[in-house]
Amino acid sequence: MKINFLIVILSLSFCISCKNKANQTAKDSDESYEKTLIKRENEAAKNEAKSSGILVKEILFEINADKKDFEDGIQPWVNIEKSEIELPNLINKDEVVITEKKITVIIDYPLTNIYKFDLKSEKGFTKEYLVQEITKEYQKLYKEEEKTATIKTVPMKERTMYNRNQTNGKYGIWGHDLADLALSSIQVYKENGNVILTLGIES
Repeated sequence: MKINFLIVILSLSFCISCKNKANQTAKDSDESYEKTLIKRENEAAKNEAKSSGILVKEILFEINADKKDFEDGIQPWVNIEKSEIELPNLINKDEVVITEKKITVIIDYPLTNIYKFDLKSEKGFTKEYLVQEITKEYQKLYKEEEKTATIKTVPMKERTMYNRNQTNGKYGIWGHDLADLALSSIQVYKENGNVILTLGIES
């Protein structure tokens, strides 16, 4: 009887020890990833995609919003995941901000592998059109990332921390879900006769 009781006590102690060790390991892992994420965010801020050409202009994207959310009634970004909902309130959405007929857009955040795509328009590019096409490409590449990754995105309800884990798909997306991202600005460069766009992305 005493022997059985001792076995039970030892078993419980072992289980508790294992559980505490697992919790500590998970905590250490989270802290390690958080430090890595902060480092990557800092590096991304320092090494934003830039063209070797001449910076011509910066285009800002602002949404008419409720003053209870924004004191001046202006939201200084467009949500990438739900841009179609915000587009009707995009300020100066019909303004042609780029008159050239062809442009190249660079997406580098939060990607390990930079993604580029071309857009063509005989009438130039309005703010609305740019938002539509850029957000469409973001949505597409996030889907491609999930399809091509063997390390999948951990569902929100299963995460021990808010940030998205890094996946190993086509683009190596890290740190942020699509819902975290917002387009605040575009930088327009001219390089050897080409128009190159880099993006100001908030998260």
